Amino acid sequence: MSTNSANIKKSNFKREQKYVVKRIAELREELEDLIDYLDLLEARARNFGKKRYTTQEVKKLLKIA
Repeated sequence: MSTNSANIKKSNFKREQKYVVKRIAELREELEDLIDYLDLLEARARNFGKKRYTTQEVKKLLKIA
């Protein structure tokens, strides 16, 4: 194998490696978003039928502006 061919393969490997690392980061972020959404759905299900509060009511209860 020539040196040039080895450099090309190394370059391709680096490019692929960057792509894979980037894609993994994107998938982790997407997974975190899905977990947050699941938490929201579970909270809504637990609180189904209970009284809801407006933002103003919550601020008043917590005594924040």
